[in-house]
Amino acid sequence: MLLIMKQDEQQKLEKLKEQALQLMRDGGFVVREDVTVRVDPDLAFMGYTTERDGKPVIVVSGNALASGMVVNLLIHELSHVYRSQTGHPSHDYQLLTGVTTWVMHGKVVLPYQEEILQTILNHIQDLYADDISFAIFKKHNPQNSLNEFFMSWIHTPLVDSSIESLWTNAGYLLSSAFAEANLKRHHIVDTDKKVAKAIQEFLSHCDKRLVEKYEYFKDFMVDLPEEVTDKEFEKLLIGYLSEFVKLTKIS
Repeated sequence: MLLIMKQDEQQKLEKLKEQALQLMRDGGFVVREDVTVRVDPDLAFMGYTTERDGKPVIVVSGNALASGMVVNLLIHELSHVYRSQTGHPSHDYQLLTGVTTWVMHGKVVLPYQEEILQTILNHIQDLYADDISFAIFKKHNPQNSLNEFFMSWIHTPLVDSSIESLWTNAGYLLSSAFAEANLKRHHIVDTDKKVAKAIQEFLSHCDKRLVEKYEYFKDFMVDLPEEVTDKEFEKLLIGYLSEFVKLTKIS
């Protein structure tokens, strides 16, 4: 019985993938690569894209498959694939790694710091992916649902003064900026101003240094140019990461 259920889930996901690929094509974003999809019933979040044998693999959680929102998730992940296949610098992992190493000046990065750096780089990649995905599906997604989705990026800052908490809160600041920037960049209504109110609540508990840099990071993400060369993007990324690292230093 379990095997049959897994086969049914995989067949359902394959059909949804074809639907998402067709929507991508209809929008003018043709994904040329052979994309594999699979279900991970134990995955704690919606899904992600990885590689296997040099080919993209989209992994979808069991909860996501049951939610009815999988096509939108697949379009978002396929937008990442499209950015990679078209050589957009935001998805050039060699460039991202090189800039991060340069900004950190060869310092040893602890696992939690590496995770936070990866998250704030993912924000940039997600913005560029969503330039595509929102153009395709925003008309089919209720505004309040999008609004609620971005609420998940706003956290409660930690109150202790450890280095790890400093890094964590700086990461939370950029996640909040990402939430508001994505709404503004893609002209999504902040229904009942839920995101704005949540961000103000977050900032009211933050250190002054973080509060003073919020607008910089939010505006940076809103204004990221669609057409950008590798050199231009490298310069932008250096500024972005350098300003973040400044926030992680004890004054």
